[in-house]
Amino acid sequence: MSFGREILDEPFGRAGPAAGRSGVETELNGRLRPVTFDATPTMESKLYLFFDGLTDVGLRRLNNEDAWWIGELGGRHCFMEPGLAPLHVLLGSGGAPALLLVSDGVGGANAGEVASQMAVNSVSRELFRAPAALADAQTARQAIRAALQAANTAIIAQAASPEFDGMGATLSLLCFAGAREVCWGQLGDSRIYVCRQGQLRQISRDQSPVGRLRQEGKISEADARCHPLRNQIDQSLGEPSNQFRPDAGIESIQPGDVYLVCSDGLSDGLWDREIAEILAEVRTMADVRPAVQRLVGLAKQASGRDNITAVLGLVADPAVSGTTQNWLTKMHRLVRRWVSADRRILRP
Repeated sequence: MSFGREILDEPFGRAGPAAGRSGVETELNGRLRPVTFDATPTMESKLYLFFDGLTDVGLRRLNNEDAWWIGELGGRHCFMEPGLAPLHVLLGSGGAPALLLVSDGVGGANAGEVASQMAVNSVSRELFRAPAALADAQTARQAIRAALQAANTAIIAQAASPEFDGMGATLSLLCFAGAREVCWGQLGDSRIYVCRQGQLRQISRDQSPVGRLRQEGKISEADARCHPLRNQIDQSLGEPSNQFRPDAGIESIQPGDVYLVCSDGLSDGLWDREIAEILAEVRTMADVRPAVQRLVGLAKQASGRDNITAVLGLVADPAVSGTTQNWLTKMHRLVRRWVSADRRILRP
C-alpha cells in the first residue's frame, strides 16, 4: 500500500524531494511548507466533508497503473497518497470546491501509468481554472465534461509517440462545490458509489458491454463477474474516435452520506453487499481511514488480480458531531508541535 505524500498549494504535479517527511512538511521550490488545519468552523459553514484515499498494486501486477487525487481545487491541501490524517473541508462556506478523482490506466507498463497520471493532473488543472462554473451544479457538469475532453485530447497527443501507443485511462470523479449537490463525471468502468442510511447505490454507469447488460437487468452481479467480455470497455480517455462521450450528472447530498470512488480492481474483489457493509459503518471522521484500508485490504485478499484504489468521502453535519471539533483541534495542536520540532532540527 502507498502512504505518505501530500502536495500543498501545487495540486497538479508530483511531490518534491521532501515528500516523504511524514506529511508534516513538503518541499516545494526549495521551501518547506507547514501543513495547516483549520479547526474553527465559521457561521457560514453547513457541512464537513472528510475524505481519504489509498492505492495498492495488488498481487499479480508489477506496477501500479492507478492514480488518484483528492483535495481542494486551488486550496490548501491535496493528496495523491495518504497523508498524516484524512482531509477535511467545509462545504457551502465559500471555500474552494473539493475534488475526489480516480483513474485506471490502460495500455500496459509505463503507458498505463503515464495515462492515469496525465488524467488526474489534466482534469484537476482544468477544473481549477473554472471556479465560477463549479459554483453552480448545472454549469459544473459542463465544466467536468470540458475537463474530460481536454484530458482526452492531451492523452491522444501523447499516445502519438510509439512508446505510448494505445495508452488510455478510465476516470471517475466527484466535485463538491456546495453543501447541497455534488457533480460527478465518468469514463470507463471505474465506479462511484453512495451509501445513504446503510443503502448502497452505484451512481456511475459502467461504460462497457457487461455494464450495460447489468444496468438493463439482463444479467446479475454474479453473471457479470464471469462474463467473457467483462474486461472490455467502450469509453476511455485517449479514445481517438468520434465516439468519445463522457458521462456526467448531479446528485443531492445529505449529512451522513458516504461516497466511494474506486477502480475496477476494488469492485472486482468485493461484492456490492461487502462494500455496503463497510461504508455503513462510516459515521465519523475517525472511521474514514480504517474504512479505506479495509476496502483495499479485503479486495486484495479476495482477488488482487489488478491494482486497487479507493477514495472515500463522508459528509457530516458539524452541529451534530460533538467529537469532530475536538478531534480537529487536537490534530491542529499536534501538527504544530511536529512542525516546530522539525524546524528546530533543520536549523544549522
